[in-house]
Amino acid sequence: MKLEKTSDRSEKVHGRWYRDACGMAMTLEFLGERWSLLIVRELLLGPRRFSELRADLPAISARVLTERLNGLAETGVLQKVSLPPPASTDAYELTQWGYEAEPIIREMVLWAMRSSQHDGHLPMSATAFALTLPMTFDSARGTESRGLTLGLEIGHHRFIAWVAGGTIIVKRGDTSAQDVIVRAENGNAMLALFYARMPFDVWLAGAEGRAISGKSEQLSQLIATLGWPEKIAA
Repeated sequence: MKLEKTSDRSEKVHGRWYRDACGMAMTLEFLGERWSLLIVRELLLGPRRFSELRADLPAISARVLTERLNGLAETGVLQKVSLPPPASTDAYELTQWGYEAEPIIREMVLWAMRSSQHDGHLPMSATAFALTLPMTFDSARGTESRGLTLGLEIGHHRFIAWVAGGTIIVKRGDTSAQDVIVRAENGNAMLALFYARMPFDVWLAGAEGRAISGKSEQLSQLIATLGWPEKIAA
């Protein structure tokens, strides 16, 4: 491996906090600031506008969000883009290198969820919930769900999901033509249905606006393939 002298730019970024050549230190310098990883998480399923990020990360201030977006852009994790009509507005999108952080985030999520201190009752964004599906899917039990298309309508968010190649693929998109469409007010409501295994009738009666349409039996089969990792011993 050829070692190169750091440039003025790398002096500004690399070693900013740790002055350590390990890749772990470098990862923390790019993604370790408060909110940075959550911003990347919110962008894993496609570009988002500034206002959308603020809405889905309600505890972050506009000033801090601006600072983190600028910092992530400076290090090449994300970029500013213009959305096509009808949106015709600026948004933020991960670069190809930024998208490559997805496996890192997935393993961090599964690792942390094994802790007894993980509290599933805290607020969960729509994107965070959608990302749990491929993370928790058991392909060995999911053969009967192959070919099923699922539409998720979570507040104003629209996602489509389907089983393919031993995993669940999730994208933002039109939900109208899917085999099953599930509508709920937020990510926590979806948690109650997909992971707490709340009976459909009880779940539907829990809040106005919830709905399940289409092949509910196949939805039950899909839900049965999902599961959190086991908790560590206390």
